[in-house]
Amino acid sequence: MQMVNHIISRGGTNMLRRFSKFGILFMVVIVAAAFLFSNTTVRAEEKIVVGVLCPLTGPYSFEAQSEVNFARLAAEEINAAGGVMGRKMEIVVEDTMLKPGIGVQKARKLIDKGVKYLTGGVSSSVVLAISKVANEAGVLHMGIGGSNALTGKYCNPHHFNLDTAGYQMATGTGVIVVDELGLPKDWYCITADYTWGHTCFESVKKMLEKRGGKVVGNIMVPIREQDFSSSLTKAAASGASVLCVIVYGSGQGKLIQQAHEFGLKKKMKIVVVASDLTIATVTGGEAIQGVYLGMPWYWNIQDPVTIALNKRYVAKYGQPSAWTGAQAYDSVRVMAMAMEKAKSFDVAKLIPVLQGMKFQTSKGPEQIRACDHRAIQQYFVGIGKAPGEMKSKWDVMKIIGVTGGEAIMYTCEETGCNMK
Repeated sequence: MQMVNHIISRGGTNMLRRFSKFGILFMVVIVAAAFLFSNTTVRAEEKIVVGVLCPLTGPYSFEAQSEVNFARLAAEEINAAGGVMGRKMEIVVEDTMLKPGIGVQKARKLIDKGVKYLTGGVSSSVVLAISKVANEAGVLHMGIGGSNALTGKYCNPHHFNLDTAGYQMATGTGVIVVDELGLPKDWYCITADYTWGHTCFESVKKMLEKRGGKVVGNIMVPIREQDFSSSLTKAAASGASVLCVIVYGSGQGKLIQQAHEFGLKKKMKIVVVASDLTIATVTGGEAIQGVYLGMPWYWNIQDPVTIALNKRYVAKYGQPSAWTGAQAYDSVRVMAMAMEKAKSFDVAKLIPVLQGMKFQTSKGPEQIRACDHRAIQQYFVGIGKAPGEMKSKWDVMKIIGVTGGEAIMYTCEETGCNMK
C-alpha cells in the first residue's frame, strides 16, 4: 500500500510538473498573441484611411483618374511631412462606374470596413446618393459635385463640397462673357440630363434673365451621349446667337468636335459653362479654337502654388490633371487641416471646425460657407487656343477672365439648404 501511494505520489508530482510547464507555455503563447493582435489593431487605428469614390469606368474616367492620382499625391505629401498628428494617411479607391446604386454599394463597403472619411465624385447624381449614405453613417464626406442640390435642397451636416456649384459656374461664366466681353444674351443650351445639368441650366437661365437676356431653347441629352448631331441641328435652327454647353467629360469633347465639323462656330459663339482638360483627349485643336471655356481650376493658372503643384503632378504622372483632381487634392488636405485644428479624428468634432473654415488651396484662398458647406472660390474663363499657339495638346486655352468670391454665390436662402 505504501509502495502504491509512493508511486502515485511520484506520478502525481511529475504530472503536476508537466501541467505546470504546459500551463506556463500556454500563457506565454496567449499573452504573445494578445500583444501581437493589440499592436496590429493599434497600427490599423493609427492609419487615417480616406476613401476615394469616383467613376473610373465611363465618360468621366479621365476626371476620375485625376482624382485618384491627386488624392494619392496629397496623402504622400502629408505623410512625408510626418502625417496628421503622427498618423499616416492611406488612400483606398472604389469605382462607382457612374451609377448611383453602385456608388452607394461601394460607399457602404468602405464604411463597413471602418472608413470614416470619403471624397471624390465627378457625377453629382452619384455624389448625392453617397452623401445620403455618409450622413446616415456619420462619416465625413468631402464630395466633388457641381449640382446646386448637393449644398441646397439635399444638404446635410456631413457633406462638404470644394467643387463649384452650378450657380457659381453659370454666374462666373456670365460675368466674363456677357458683362465683360459683351457676348449676345440669347442662348440655346444642350444640357446633360441629370441633377448637375438640371440645376446648372436653371442657373444659366437666371443669370441671363438678370441681365435682360433669355434661353431661346434647351435640349436634354443622356449623360453618356457621344453623338450630338440631332441636338446641334436644333441649336443651329434656333436662331440663337450663343450655343451654351452644359455637358461634361468625353461627351463635351465630342460635342465641341462635332460642332466644329458642322461649321456651327460660323453661326454661333460657343460657351462651355464648365469645361475640363478632357477635351484635349478627344478634340482637335481647331475645334477648340475660339470656344469660351469656364473652369474652377486649370493647370496653367499663373499662380506660384498652382505652377509648383502642376510640376509635381506632371513629374509623377506624365501629364496635367483635370480640375476635379485638384479638388480631390484640396479635399484630402483640408480634412487633414481640420483634424490638426480640432486635435481630433472624431468626425463629430471635425464638422464645426470645417464650417466657416478658411484655408489655402491649389489655386488660392478659399472658405467653406457655414450655412451650406459650399466653398467660396474663384472661377476662370478662357478661350480655346489656335493649334499654332498650343505648346502641347494640354495647352488648350488662354485665361481671359477671373471672377469669384461672394459675387458669384447664391445667398444661403436662395440655395434652399436647411441643414439638419
